[in-house]
Amino acid sequence: MATNPKQTVALIDLAVTSAKEHRMTRVESALRRLDGLTLLEWCIRRLSESTLMETIVVTGPPQYRELISQTGLCNARWMPSALSTPAQRAKELADRLSADWIVFSSPLCPFMDPMLLDRLISRGWANPTTDFVGFVSPNRPAFSLQSLGLVGEMCSSGAIAKMDHENLLAEPCDVPDIIRRNPALFQTKLIPLPEQLNHNSLRFEMKTEADWDRAHSFLEAAGEDLSWQRLAQLAERNFSVR
Repeated sequence: MATNPKQTVALIDLAVTSAKEHRMTRVESALRRLDGLTLLEWCIRRLSESTLMETIVVTGPPQYRELISQTGLCNARWMPSALSTPAQRAKELADRLSADWIVFSSPLCPFMDPMLLDRLISRGWANPTTDFVGFVSPNRPAFSLQSLGLVGEMCSSGAIAKMDHENLLAEPCDVPDIIRRNPALFQTKLIPLPEQLNHNSLRFEMKTEADWDRAHSFLEAAGEDLSWQRLAQLAERNFSVR
């Protein structure tokens, strides 16, 4: 991974973000294997293909350590946190690593695309006063980027500081959701999704058994070409023949 003066950290948070979610659901799913690798390993490997990412961190409660030791972290760092919310954990790790930017990546999205990730990071670097950078569907503002599972979201350390100042760190939701819920506080820069990805039929997040079945079929058909273009093509073909 390339060294750069703008310390950019990818954060994979294994802790749950909702009181309705069983505390072990996310980590157990992240350690489930897809074609020989855990979802967590897939996520780390895809993030590692970014040419602009400096550091990849996996966090979660300290008691997850034994479970995490069962998987290969590759070049990622395990940095446990006893703090209770995603924003608190993000601030703790940003302070420890002197991060300028944090890219948020779900452990349930093993097909995160490194080309789209580099586009996200470079847009943030080009706009240093921006608090948040993300993708958006131009014609569908409610389009679910989480279920799409190919793109990340990024915020600056300045945005985390604003959350601290506004007493928002205790909010029990993901950091990007805090920003979306408080648009007057944060300066955002949104990147239009490629047209090929603006379809509700596209889903690469791994939550249901149907998601796992699709993922296996994608891997079988795509071979080593896991670019977003190829995955979108396969997903659209799969949807059209149903």
